Amino acid sequence: MELSRRTVWISSGLLARLLMIAVLLMSVRFILDNRVVFRNDDYGEYGYYRSDPGVYKLQSHKYVVASAIVGAAGNLLQIPVAMYLLCKSRKTTPSAMIHDISMHADKAISVVLASGVGAGFGATDDMMRLIRDGPWGYLPQVQQDLLSYYKKAIIAVVFLFIGMLLSLCATVVSARLRARAINDSEDV
Repeated sequence: MELSRRTVWISSGLLARLLMIAVLLMSVRFILDNRVVFRNDDYGEYGYYRSDPGVYKLQSHKYVVASAIVGAAGNLLQIPVAMYLLCKSRKTTPSAMIHDISMHADKAISVVLASGVGAGFGATDDMMRLIRDGPWGYLPQVQQDLLSYYKKAIIAVVFLFIGMLLSLCATVVSARLRARAINDSEDV
């Protein structure tokens, strides 16, 4: 059975969407599971430091989580459209309006994910630079614990970046399918 080019494009867009949802949910998991753990022996006789998980989370990390959730939800809504296009493409050419909505939704999701990637990388890099250059003379282990925390946060932002790249792939697929649908409707 030979597949048409249109079916291959729709299938690749669906695959990109499914991978994107998985990668974005992994990003959310990594950000939410990241904790700072201080060891009591680092503080000598005082030992008053407590590991409060919300103190060291940056506002931009909350934005990374929000953008990943918005991206996953948007793509979850796009999957039925891709399935419809996949089933319908064998029989007839669907209307260009479905492709318009899909393409513009993909562009919006890509912009949200790109802004989340920028916020996550920027703030995390700035905090790591601040911690590396800060006055940690009498608490060097605290500095290492905070650096470890922000290095783990970079992992989540990298997953968000991969999700953004997959979103761009889905956008290219949507734009190509839209262009083909418009050309096909003009020929009729």
